[in-house]
Amino acid sequence: MGASSHVRFAFAALMASLMTVMGDKSASPTLPATFEVDLLFPRNETYAPSWLMPVVFAIQNPSLAVPLSASIQWSMWEGNSTRSPGHIGGGGFDVDGDVRTATSTPKNPYMLSGAVNTISYPDGVWTLAWYVQYNICGGPTHSENFTTVFTVSKSGKAIDLEAATSSDVCGAAQAQAFNITSPWGCGMLGPSPTTNPCAATIDSAAASSLSALARATGAICTSYSSNLTCLDPSPPPGQPSAANPRVVAASTLLTLLAALGALIHLA
Repeated sequence: MGASSHVRFAFAALMASLMTVMGDKSASPTLPATFEVDLLFPRNETYAPSWLMPVVFAIQNPSLAVPLSASIQWSMWEGNSTRSPGHIGGGGFDVDGDVRTATSTPKNPYMLSGAVNTISYPDGVWTLAWYVQYNICGGPTHSENFTTVFTVSKSGKAIDLEAATSSDVCGAAQAQAFNITSPWGCGMLGPSPTTNPCAATIDSAAASSLSALARATGAICTSYSSNLTCLDPSPPPGQPSAANPRVVAASTLLTLLAALGALIHLA
């Protein structure tokens, strides 16, 4: 993997870390408790092309990611082949690392978001494949594989993160839950619990924050996405050009830019 790829991966992880909502001091849940990962967006629907098509996961009880060493691994491709020009391979969020390094306790549920550019493919079928990777008893393993198929079309509807988690559709979200019965050890997992994706919703404030941060930083892509626009804060004509300063604090953006500069220097 080249230096630019390392920067892209590190930048994506940095963006995920910045999604921690400051000031929530909720304690770790009393065991047994459920650790759950929900795919909030996209859904099996038809969307208009966007230079920032979001991929949004919610983590319920994020502190429990630490004993699991949990991460989310995902890939996305356009068309019928994972080798297509629109292929994005090796996407992921290091949930365990984000929780360990957060400067305050992550909000519950904890939102993780990336974005990809579908402008170059205004009409087509896309596939998002994902799973939860975790580590117990000395070896990595992963949950069942999930696949979501969605369509991009010029006649598709605009992206609406709030509507994607409304009460009438939230129960259909893809989700994986783990029953954590003890903090460590091979016997830490109990029988798989029933998932509850409706406990993770995107309200107007969260939707504005996700959209504003994406607009401020540009599309986030990975090493196989050479045909997409990556790390480009300049949108195409007619697209939003800047974050709303009332949503994203200047200090957050300065921290992000400083960190990105450091990553480029190290690479």
